[in-house]
Amino acid sequence: MKFANLSKALIMAAAMSLPFVPAASAQDYPAKDIIHIMPWSAGGGTDTVMRTFMSFAEKSLGVGINTQNVTGAQSGVGTLRLMKSRPDGYTIGSLTWDSVITVPYYDLVPGFDTKQLAYLGSVTVHPTAIVVRADSPWQTLEEFVEAAKAAPGTLKISNVGTGGVWHLPALDFASQAGIEVQHIPYPGGSAAQREALLSGETEAASISISAAYAAIDSGQARVLGVMADKRDPNFPDVPTFKEAGYDVVWGGFRLVGTQAEVDPAIRKTLEEGFAAVFEMPEFQATAKETGMGAVWMNADETAAYVEQSQKKAFALIDQLIADGLLQK
Repeated sequence: MKFANLSKALIMAAAMSLPFVPAASAQDYPAKDIIHIMPWSAGGGTDTVMRTFMSFAEKSLGVGINTQNVTGAQSGVGTLRLMKSRPDGYTIGSLTWDSVITVPYYDLVPGFDTKQLAYLGSVTVHPTAIVVRADSPWQTLEEFVEAAKAAPGTLKISNVGTGGVWHLPALDFASQAGIEVQHIPYPGGSAAQREALLSGETEAASISISAAYAAIDSGQARVLGVMADKRDPNFPDVPTFKEAGYDVVWGGFRLVGTQAEVDPAIRKTLEEGFAAVFEMPEFQATAKETGMGAVWMNADETAAYVEQSQKKAFALIDQLIADGLLQK
């Protein structure tokens, strides 16, 4: 598989360029602002959702949380910086599918090891969706499939990185539907992906509903289907892929983590602070209004969920490579 030509030296330098901060005791924690590493571009779905979440977490933790966008290597650069951060609890990071599946599977970043991460909890869990412009000629998945069969290799479905969270589900769908489409990656994140869809650069996007919510809510885009066992309660009229005859169930997630060597007592404080956000009526109202797919899992549940997701994804990638649909 081909990715952007990234210099290993530059990746390591970017990952390890955090400012020095003194150590802190669990009793005093948190005594000052926390750095939040966002491994995706500003303005994208993950950036928007996690900044919103952190604004509420500031209230429960009682300190500021300052977001830094550190992008590259499909979230690998920012996640490596988190791994190499000082283990004092003052650096946390958002983690996505690519952070724990794509980057380690393809060994995109030297020195990257998910054992250097401690999961603190989940923020969102949401199914993959196929989204098109509101003025597109397709009202259903069936119509999209018919169009793809009529013009093999011409329709473009975007994702945020080859072999990543939105690419794999689109590949699975195309394989089951027996269609040939172009899979167009936008490694910078869902903001560029969404812009490409609305400008007509691509015909469809394999994306989360939350990342495309603004365009959907404004009437610029619509959802053809969701890759879930059940319909999305916020979009009850949108069918699942299963209803359309395709056994395709995939989704993404947004988690919060920190450096693995952070004091367990400090990690517990962070976990409890993040859990408290889900008890805030204002947060629940915001989550509902924006369709972010807010789902809380504690640290242990999140670790188990990641392990299960890795097992499923790695097996699919292995099969797609064996079938010649994906290259490593």
